[in-house]
Amino acid sequence: MPADDAPVLATFEAGRRRSRVFTSTRVENMIGLALAIAVLVFGAQALLFATMSPAPQPLPSLRRAVGGDVEISTLVAGVLFAALAAVALAGLLRHGVRIAGGAFALLYLATLIAWPMYTGFVFGGQPEEPWIWYLLTVATACAAVAFPQAWAVAYTIGVPILYGLVRSLGPSGFMRLQIGILDAIYGIVFGMVIVMLAVMFRQTAQRVDAARDAALVRYDRAVRAHAIEAERVEVDALVHDNVLAALQAAERATGAERERAAVQISQHALTELREAGIDPGDDESSVTLREMAGRLSIAARMMEHEFTVESTAAAGAVVPQSVANAMGLAAVQAMVNSAEHADGPDADTALGSRVTRRVVVSNAPSTATIEVIDDGVGFDVDGVPTDRLGVRVSIVERMAAVGGSAHVRSVLGDGTSVVLTWSTEEERA
Repeated sequence: MPADDAPVLATFEAGRRRSRVFTSTRVENMIGLALAIAVLVFGAQALLFATMSPAPQPLPSLRRAVGGDVEISTLVAGVLFAALAAVALAGLLRHGVRIAGGAFALLYLATLIAWPMYTGFVFGGQPEEPWIWYLLTVATACAAVAFPQAWAVAYTIGVPILYGLVRSLGPSGFMRLQIGILDAIYGIVFGMVIVMLAVMFRQTAQRVDAARDAALVRYDRAVRAHAIEAERVEVDALVHDNVLAALQAAERATGAERERAAVQISQHALTELREAGIDPGDDESSVTLREMAGRLSIAARMMEHEFTVESTAAAGAVVPQSVANAMGLAAVQAMVNSAEHADGPDADTALGSRVTRRVVVSNAPSTATIEVIDDGVGFDVDGVPTDRLGVRVSIVERMAAVGGSAHVRSVLGDGTSVVLTWSTEEERA
């Protein structure tokens, strides 16, 4: 696998682990902040009514048990509002919201159960709502945030019903039961809306996290597949351009000079194999198209047949080093193919080739182009066997690996042209 892909894959692995709760965490923070705002609004309203209402007197038996001078209602209100302040603080700090909300919900339930005893049934059946009424929706909201779905629904139904009973209960029994029923219905409806919103937001966030995680998994697989494919193309091109060339040279070596050439080609192939696994690092250098034309001129002089190398590229036209390497190797492979096949299998090239071969290096805005052209016998592009690596791997796939393209046009009896193109727009795409 190319070294450049390793940090990318590591980043995707880490990102995939973090993404599992990315949206859910943001939704929980949003819910906690909304709860804190609701607590501040409704809590301020309840505190205002609590300070304006006279302190109710507990039942005589309870008063004797705790001492006659203790205002139990004031003590209960202080504890309840302190818990309410803790919920608001937790929501604003986005930490411990479930714990604070659950504690307040349970404390509110305990307050309702003991309400008739420490108030002496003073609010039973009265038209004015007690201050604790204004905290009913806050308690159900805390339950929706803190408890699991089933427990939140049970709390949202049960606590308003309990409040309705307490609200209707007087010293001698039920008084104006319709007031308690209306309050209970209002509390249930309002609380269920909050529960449904909380459940909907959380389920949506979980689905988004699952979809995000699945997308990262697919992207991770695509990156791995791309890395494997790029490595395969590199190995195939290396084998075709160097190893096979060395084997062919060794097979054809009949004289001392050709044997020395075969040895040099073999040594070059071994060097390429050794350097194939070395990480070149981030090479940000660039090569001008005129330099590439010069390199191709040197390669042309080493070919079996003559090539004319032309350059119409602007003086300042450059491409990255990796692109220059890929385009240069692909162009040389196209030149080798032309030198070997353009004259046809039955042509006698002992006195020279009759085929005209040209290499043209040019540029347009943001585009570099190399054309290898001959007027030879041509071939059927679609009829090339898939196991032949010269065109597919050494030219087409090599250009695709750097974000470029290679177009091979050939007509039987009318020559062949190989057009290599790379543009900055293709790189960004």
